[in-house]
Amino acid sequence: MELVLNNPYRIIGILVGTSTKEEHTKTQKLKMYIDAGADVPEDFSFPLIGSLNRSIDRVNDASSKLNLDNDRVNAALFWFYKGNEVTDEIAFDFIKENNHQNAIETWKKRIGTSEINLSNSSAYHNLSVLLFCNSFNGANINSILFEQGLDLKLKFLESDYIKDFKTLAADVTFKTTKKELQIQFLNQVKSEIDNHDGISSDKFIEILSKQDFTAKTDYLNEFIQKPIEEIEKKIEETRKKQKENNAKAGDFGEKLYNYTKKDLALIKSILGTSSIKFISISDKVANEILQCSITMFNHFYETETEVGEIALDLNKKAISIVLGSVVKERINESTPLVEEYINGRADREKFKKISFDFKRLEDIIEANETKSDTILNGSILLSTTKPHLDKIKSILGSSDKLYLGLSSRIASNAQAMCVSEMNKLQDRLNSSYDNATKKAIISQLKTKVNEAWNVSLIIGNMDLNQNFRNQYNNNKTALSSIKSQLANTGGSSGCYIATMAYGDYEHPQVLILRQFRDDVLDKSAFGRWFIKTYYHYSPKLVEKLKEKKEINNAIRIILNQFIKLIK
Repeated sequence: MELVLNNPYRIIGILVGTSTKEEHTKTQKLKMYIDAGADVPEDFSFPLIGSLNRSIDRVNDASSKLNLDNDRVNAALFWFYKGNEVTDEIAFDFIKENNHQNAIETWKKRIGTSEINLSNSSAYHNLSVLLFCNSFNGANINSILFEQGLDLKLKFLESDYIKDFKTLAADVTFKTTKKELQIQFLNQVKSEIDNHDGISSDKFIEILSKQDFTAKTDYLNEFIQKPIEEIEKKIEETRKKQKENNAKAGDFGEKLYNYTKKDLALIKSILGTSSIKFISISDKVANEILQCSITMFNHFYETETEVGEIALDLNKKAISIVLGSVVKERINESTPLVEEYINGRADREKFKKISFDFKRLEDIIEANETKSDTILNGSILLSTTKPHLDKIKSILGSSDKLYLGLSSRIASNAQAMCVSEMNKLQDRLNSSYDNATKKAIISQLKTKVNEAWNVSLIIGNMDLNQNFRNQYNNNKTALSSIKSQLANTGGSSGCYIATMAYGDYEHPQVLILRQFRDDVLDKSAFGRWFIKTYYHYSPKLVEKLKEKKEINNAIRIILNQFIKLIK
């Protein structure tokens, strides 16, 4: 221990309490021996303690450190004095003989089991100095010897016999208190152990917490002030960093937790969990860690980067620190949101896989809203959305709510378009008075009801939620009723020229012609006359020409050319 090894009293070779005159004489003789290169006679420098390199400069420096009373007392705290003529003298002789164990036993015997008193007070002090010295071995400290030395010294400094010691070390006019001496002593010890391994700050506080001494509260409060200031500084640094770089907020929160964990434990061991000061600094750390979690979580929330587990871990770290109700409530409000986000990870992973098809469906549905409500457009909606629905179904499964919602929405839109066109035709039929017009509309209705029925069958094979399935069944029943009624009215069978020529009611070219009928012809008086005339004569023509391949080929060629014109 440097405080002992290089103590000014040791360098000069005197005990605490040596008179000023004797001290001066010893100093002069010592410099003479050194200057002459001669061996210095045995004194109280005790080589057993450790090597001692004396020079005139070191002696002068040591002498100067004993000029002021305060310095003398500080040095005396870590050197020997003779308080008991018999015991101390015997122990000093053992040390001079390099027999420190006998010296230790001598002082221990004097201390015995009794409380500190006039006879054994110097044994408390001197044994403490020797144990301190023995506890330091290079860069390491023997914590057991150190604690024994500290215990003895604090008991000595807490006793009334410190007055006699102070009188030996300084002038009678020097004023100090027990508390001041204890704090001076502990500050010097703390500075020494900070440069060695073996006694951490936590361990030092643990040792002190077992002791009872006047300066305990003041010293510990002063001791923790520095770590509190360091923690507050780190909190402010973290706050600035996370504002400047939201993406790294999680890292900053983790670093803040690791940086402050040890100091918070130290402060807790000193103040206890009921201390307002400890609660305040703990809550500040917890709040900043939580804010780092929130900042990072919000930054990545709508990205593909998953940070839920990191945010939850930070929340758990914050809750392990927090003591106050306000910050604890913030953490408890944030944590369920993070947990919900983590639980939804599987759904997000699935959505990533369907994002393209989902976007295409949105685009198709949006584009369809600008189209007229016709059965044909409803059929086109189903056919264009089917590949994307199938892809989503293969990923999410047929019972997935999102998939069922999409499928039902598309089916509902298609069904609504069919119902709209059928209702318009029925309204036209109800408002018509001449038989020719009614027959034409009925003929058209028969075609349309068949088209609507085909769309309805497609919808029926789709995956639908139960609410729309019920609606669909009701609509299908109504459509079936209309279909039966129209079948009993006679007239067109619904097989017309384009279907005859191409051989398929759902042939792409037929779909184009039907769309032209609905979007163009049906919008003008001439067009409606043409449709009316077409439905009046075309069933008869189909009946006569349906087996004529050459004529059908010719019709198909003509229609192909017409379709090119109307595209």
